[in-house]
Amino acid sequence: MNGIPVISTLLRARRNRPGVLLPRPHCVDGTKGEQKLPGTILARTKRINFGLRNTTDLPENVFEHYQQVIFEKRCTDIFAHPRFERLITELDAGTFMLCGAGIARGIVQAAIGLRKRGFGVVLVTDASIDLGDPLSEMAMSRMETKGVIFRPTDKIVTPALRSTRRRVFRRSGGVRRPQRA
Repeated sequence: MNGIPVISTLLRARRNRPGVLLPRPHCVDGTKGEQKLPGTILARTKRINFGLRNTTDLPENVFEHYQQVIFEKRCTDIFAHPRFERLITELDAGTFMLCGAGIARGIVQAAIGLRKRGFGVVLVTDASIDLGDPLSEMAMSRMETKGVIFRPTDKIVTPALRSTRRRVFRRSGGVRRPQRA
């Protein structure tokens, strides 16, 4: 993640209740379904999980100590978590990149909420899924209207810089080595 601060969410549904993203139960407390996928979570020493607690307290300069902050939630709206609102007001961030599942629910809520608060938002299109929700098309239109930018990963992620060492160039007549200063 190259030291980029990461804000993640974890949806946790109660047992024997319909899911909030799908009509069947999902993300159920105490099951593998409520755990973050391995590729979406950083090393234990680089992350902090704020759980479901309904408080606004945060460690001072949280991103100086952790690269990933995880917010657990019972509903799809990240702004229902009081610590999230506080965190984003204390960040120097100008733009957020969004990805995940549930374009018609949590993603559109986060995107529009961030835009209302004056942040730039980029939806990473090939890292977001709609889960077959019929409201997804309307959600995409709403986000576009609010100024959300849609980009695939390859238009966002920059490759690592190449070495700045001087190279040997071939010319007719043999190999020419770089001159020493």
